[in-house]
Amino acid sequence: MSEAQFVKVKYRLTEQVATPGGMTAGMASDRAQRELAAHAGDAMKSIGAMIGRLETMVRDQEVSLDTVYNEASTVLDIAGLFDKRVLCDACYSLCELVDRQRAHDRLDWASIGVHVNALRLLWTKDGQDPDSLKSVVDGLWTITDRLAP
Repeated sequence: MSEAQFVKVKYRLTEQVATPGGMTAGMASDRAQRELAAHAGDAMKSIGAMIGRLETMVRDQEVSLDTVYNEASTVLDIAGLFDKRVLCDACYSLCELVDRQRAHDRLDWASIGVHVNALRLLWTKDGQDPDSLKSVVDGLWTITDRLAP
């Protein structure tokens, strides 16, 4: 029987971090945050456009719940990148509402419309008066929770 041999694996990242002049994880994180912040304005414009598309969907009532869900989910993803927590919570409530409507084979455009109107309000206020904005989100969850999961 042969004896076990241990082979130390050399990782390229370990070598790069150990190299003088390299970047620490903290430095890389700071740099990534700066790069992300440079896109915040464009991201907020995109969110506004997506909310506009959701408003059109509610007005026309011609799309499937999947389409509403996908658009709201995209807003949630982008808002999350920029730490827009209240907007994320409202989008999550909308996604959950749509998912519950699909599960119950129901279509309630009025409830979806309330959510979309709230998204527009939250996007417009963008963090102003967080306590009252949180109460708006709490109201959205009250609407969503009327449908059992």
